Amino acid sequence: MFYLILTMFAGVAAGLLMRKVRALAHIGKAISATIFIMLFFLGVKIGADKNIVYNLSTLGIQALVLALAGAMGSVVFASLLYRFLFRKGTDN
Repeated sequence: MFYLILTMFAGVAAGLLMRKVRALAHIGKAISATIFIMLFFLGVKIGADKNIVYNLSTLGIQALVLALAGAMGSVVFASLLYRFLFRKGTDN
């Protein structure tokens, strides 16, 4: 895990040093293409694993519940934070 974080910080440092390089202006398209390719191969790997395919309905329900709970928690917390920070009628 340490190496992943170190690699990310090295990338941030390299990005800061190379901000003015014009060739890097189009790197977003290359990153998107790379992510799509990686997601494709992740799908291939999941499709080849019999245990995951057989338990997909259970895993899907768990993933749905976790995603909905995370989204609901984010909405509730953002709403509370908004009300706390941006109250109407207060003298700041």
